[in-house]
Amino acid sequence: MCTRSIVSQYHAKLDFDIIAKVIKPLVKADPSMEMKSVIAEVQSKFNYTITMVAKEPSVAVEYETAYGYRGDELVEDLHILTRVFWAFYSCIKAFRSCKPVIQVDDTYLYGKYKGIFLVAISQDGNRNIVPLAFTLVEGETPDA
Repeated sequence: MCTRSIVSQYHAKLDFDIIAKVIKPLVKADPSMEMKSVIAEVQSKFNYTITMVAKEPSVAVEYETAYGYRGDELVEDLHILTRVFWAFYSCIKAFRSCKPVIQVDDTYLYGKYKGIFLVAISQDGNRNIVPLAFTLVEGETPDA
């Protein structure tokens, strides 16, 4: 029986589960590990180069962050996600055939991460519900 110690760049059995098993202990040991180090580790183990997508062209995303604090001290290199909005272009395109009514529904988040998840929906001519946009906000405020 012959085995290969290195997986080729186009190996059909190499998937995110296998790569995650290699990456997880590394990131757990050093959460500040840079992405280029993770990519290099996967490259050395599997002869596979992970490609990172910085922007998803089929999604519109906007987000806001705030500076983080440790106690009463401002930490300028620490940013906390306060809000995020996203909409899939396919949903935006589908809105053209929807009734001119938009409904917003909310769900409160509990546990470690607090906030409100909002979804805007509409209905097309066949009475199908079409999700339009999604957002996570800090709470019911005039700004949110």
